[in-house]
Amino acid sequence: MSANSTVLHAEARRLVAISLENGVVSTERVRAALDVLVKTRKPAKLRPLLKAYYIAIRREIARSEARIEYAGKISEEAPALLASHFTKVYGRPIAPVPSENPALIAGVRVRVGDDVYDASARGTLERLASHLS
Repeated sequence: MSANSTVLHAEARRLVAISLENGVVSTERVRAALDVLVKTRKPAKLRPLLKAYYIAIRREIARSEARIEYAGKISEEAPALLASHFTKVYGRPIAPVPSENPALIAGVRVRVGDDVYDASARGTLERLASHLS
């Protein structure tokens, strides 16, 4: 990583830090940060910083969401219960984002940021197959 790249990523992390409200990305704070950047930066220097900020904000949003994939039917309260569990595990607010995925066959897979918790039949079969080959 070059010195310019290191400075760029550090500045993007600072922008993310000021974009948080109670540990969650705030639309208003992101908008304010972008307004200041557009007014104070030259276009040539703005583009790389905006790209780094975009990547960092996307990562931060992913850290605050529990992407819950499930096969079959689940109760209406299950996503909220899972989000509550992960809020306690991570010590920060986690919002549920449920979606049905019939390819899982049965069970559930939850992704919080880069962490994946797989309790699906498909995941179990894939792990078994990898151990057999």
